[in-house]
Amino acid sequence: MGMLSDLERRQRSAAKQAQARANGAKTAAVRYRFISRMDAASDSPPLARLLRGSGGRGGAARLTLYLSMLWLSRNEDKPVFQYPALSWAQLLGYPDPEGAGARRVQESLRWLDDEAFVRLQRKPGVSSAVHLLSDSGAGRPYTAPGPMMKRIDRSKREEHLYVQLPAGLWTNGWVTVLSGAAIAMYLVLLNEQRGEEKQVWISPSVGRDRYDLSDETRRKGLNELVGHRLISVSKRPLHQGLFEDNYRSRNVYDLKPRLFEDLDPAYPQTENLDGGPWA
Repeated sequence: MGMLSDLERRQRSAAKQAQARANGAKTAAVRYRFISRMDAASDSPPLARLLRGSGGRGGAARLTLYLSMLWLSRNEDKPVFQYPALSWAQLLGYPDPEGAGARRVQESLRWLDDEAFVRLQRKPGVSSAVHLLSDSGAGRPYTAPGPMMKRIDRSKREEHLYVQLPAGLWTNGWVTVLSGAAIAMYLVLLNEQRGEEKQVWISPSVGRDRYDLSDETRRKGLNELVGHRLISVSKRPLHQGLFEDNYRSRNVYDLKPRLFEDLDPAYPQTENLDGGPWA
């Protein structure tokens, strides 16, 4: 491990405690329906809603906070958190976790409450209880997808299918390094893989139609992930037509989830590209 700042050390300490709270969960379970539209007629998926919201840095804060709750709730139904905003601020690596960082968490919680992703139960003199709600944004109590897949009939499992986001996002400090666009696009790539180890291509139309993410978010997020070597990119020829001799190429991406653990952001990996609170 490289030389860590005090802020980085506090973040990783909080992440270890959070992982203990999550019973050692090595991944967060994120449903497909959180990431993408269920069908063409559906509204924007929750991922796009959280990321876009009021725009700017607030989108990344909302997204990483909600994903953190999903991680802590890996196999838990109707979870309730009653940690101070300081705890979440430390987990997410915010500067000044007792002041500006805590206020940033509180702002995100209010937005999530307004949009029915959590329900805040405020009590005078103590931290608000945060009831995690469905990752569909429909306001229902949250149920963990893994156990649900075992309890329900096979014909009803589609809405509970999920990807697994590596815990190294938190335990190895990547949550403090990656932008909201990069985290969103990693989830998109996982969703496109659907559990298969295969190369993925995301066209601009798919990015817009299936995920409701802008071309700029797509470009920025993918370039950032490649720059940090969390994914790799290669060119694949694309034939123009049955009787055309000319070919053009497209970028395809390989995911190696283990890299969230194997690569440490304390050691710079970038390259220039175009374009106790949890006891």
